[in-house]
Amino acid sequence: MAAGDFFVTSAPENHPNATQQPWWLRLLGVGGLVLLPLIWWLATYPPSTSLSLSENAALSQSFAKTPQLDQIKARGYLRVATLISPTIYIPDKTQPQGLEYDLVTRFAHYLGLGVHFIVAKNIDEAYALVASNQADFAAAGLVVSLGREAQFRYGPSYLSVRRQLIYRQGVEKPKSLQDIGNAPLAVEQGSNSQNWLTEQSNKGLLDVPFSSLPEATPPKTPHEKPDYAIRIQLEDSGINTLQALENGTVDYAVVLSHEAMLGQKMSNKIRVATDLGPPVSFAWAFARVADHSLYNASVQFFAKIRQDNELKNLIDRHYAQFEQLDQKLAQQFVDDVDQRISPYLSAFKAAGKKYHIDWRLLAAMGYQESKWQPDAQSQQGAYGMMQIMPPTAAYIGLTDPGNPVKNITAAAKYLDYLRSQIDDEAPEPDLTYLALAAYNIGIGHLNDAIKLTRQQGGDPNRWRDIRERLAQLSNPKIYPKLRNGYARGEETIQYVENIRALHDLMIWVEIHNQKMNGTFGIDSNVEAN
Repeated sequence: MAAGDFFVTSAPENHPNATQQPWWLRLLGVGGLVLLPLIWWLATYPPSTSLSLSENAALSQSFAKTPQLDQIKARGYLRVATLISPTIYIPDKTQPQGLEYDLVTRFAHYLGLGVHFIVAKNIDEAYALVASNQADFAAAGLVVSLGREAQFRYGPSYLSVRRQLIYRQGVEKPKSLQDIGNAPLAVEQGSNSQNWLTEQSNKGLLDVPFSSLPEATPPKTPHEKPDYAIRIQLEDSGINTLQALENGTVDYAVVLSHEAMLGQKMSNKIRVATDLGPPVSFAWAFARVADHSLYNASVQFFAKIRQDNELKNLIDRHYAQFEQLDQKLAQQFVDDVDQRISPYLSAFKAAGKKYHIDWRLLAAMGYQESKWQPDAQSQQGAYGMMQIMPPTAAYIGLTDPGNPVKNITAAAKYLDYLRSQIDDEAPEPDLTYLALAAYNIGIGHLNDAIKLTRQQGGDPNRWRDIRERLAQLSNPKIYPKLRNGYARGEETIQYVENIRALHDLMIWVEIHNQKMNGTFGIDSNVEAN
């Protein structure tokens, strides 16, 4: 595999007519990827990724002689094109994150191989890496695109999302694309949404055409149909598309529903207008010039993780917590990260290292408990930043709960203890999620939920299954039969989901800070193209 770290060296830039980037977008670390937007008339498909006939022939002969999967096994690792995005892949030094990261690493383990990620600048480049055989396949949140199927073979779909028209707060809500007139529309470059818009126009399904007409056209009489074209502003990523809307560079954009959800959670300026077209599916992209050996292995892999529910667990891991996250909490959190956490960073990091817990999870837990207030006290008697109850403090030897360093360390010690009290068959991160639930509701009530999960045919080692049963702890038809009786399980569900979401935000904050001070790097299994 390639040696050395990959460093992001580009500096954040602002559009000359835009307001300063809001903190939530700066912390995502995408500012350095933003170039001065180019407004193009959308009349063509994305740039071709085709090789010459001789190059295609040479690749075909290579795969005919030695199947692709055999070549990869001889190499010892997969080469995978991907994109850096909160919803796709986050190359964190401590623990890389993202749905694609988890899927690809499990696929590599299934094949007995390592993984070498290649970070593309945009969707077009991810496809180009596959077409030129610099990557074995692309796992980059790609939507199945009919326009690319002549050159690429898509694997099994693993996530369904919707294409949505979003708009900036303060402008009138559009009911359709026709309502935006000739206002610029931000779209991710090379995306299925860009292709879809072109296809709809070419088929005559849009009243507003895409054309090469100049921006200034002669005015029409009131009875004539407007003769203008929707203008497209291309962005490098879905996050940059949200940023264009947030900054006021554009008033409208087309994104996928999971990106719209993230944008709405983090900004009160983003609104969803309507869905555009039918749902679309994510899939990996393989080069058609290659044989079917690697593709067939991916089909078998996805069949396996569907059958054992691992796919559902992974999707839940990366999306469910943001559906639950309160918008005001998220926006306040990113402000407080900038202003309030610094005095306690060393304590969180030391406690995390001592008890083998991601310090950012401890920080998220502290924010959920007290908003990082070292003297916080609840009506029930819990005290300090991590809201430790007096019996718990006595049990773990905490004598000075008002000391934030000792309070944080004691909470980490207790969370580690709770992990040891849960069935050791529970995998991570489920084990830690269950320990968080026990921290909030008590180990006895958690055990009741685990027992219910087992009785009802769920997986007692998975947070996703136990979460469903926690809500039943307040059901009058159920809790009288439980060993520990009534509990407000719904509150515990929200507690854990908030910490999960805030933990992910903490990771993005860390990457942002590393980029800003020039120390952002990822392990030797990742390279920039």
